[in-house]
Amino acid sequence: AQHLTHREWLVQSFRDMRLAPAFGERIKNTEQQASDSLFVSEMLAINPDRHACAEHLLGLGFGLLKKGDMVQAMYRFNQAYLMEPGNTGIRRGYGAFFVALDRPEEAIAEYQKGLALDSNAVPLLLDLVGVQLSMYHAWQGTETQKAMRLLEAATMHMERATRLEPSNGLARYKLAVCHTLRGDCSAAWNAY
Repeated sequence: AQHLTHREWLVQSFRDMRLAPAFGERIKNTEQQASDSLFVSEMLAINPDRHACAEHLLGLGFGLLKKGDMVQAMYRFNQAYLMEPGNTGIRRGYGAFFVALDRPEEAIAEYQKGLALDSNAVPLLLDLVGVQLSMYHAWQGTETQKAMRLLEAATMHMERATRLEPSNGLARYKLAVCHTLRGDCSAAWNAY
């Protein structure tokens, strides 16, 4: 497994655009474009459903990330991007990659890019709030105002998630946590 530090990732992603989300949005040369086209056509020959191909690659990427192989995980997330750039799961993958790098701000940026594609993507909202709550706890003692803004944003996101999916237990749980942290026990009980 290849676990990276943030510095190692910066150096490697500068050299290899496949290690940057959405290939770093860099312009590809003719050889790279041909390689991408060949990859897509080979995937579609196996399964003509671009969404199913992207989901398969995302599953592989999350599995690799869980095993600590960050390099191969990012490769799979970017291959999924080639198959279906508008799939919000790809932004979840990129966000999870940055969580693994302990870069919460970059993770939040990726989740927000995904929400710009689909503002009703509850899995993205759940992941975003997980990072926001983590940052809230990190800043609670030193940067109280910043921490409270994060908590308010997390609460708003979970209220939205529970409106979109009222039976989503994880969304209800995270909303209850938000309300508890805000000191609103009544709302916490109602959420749970």
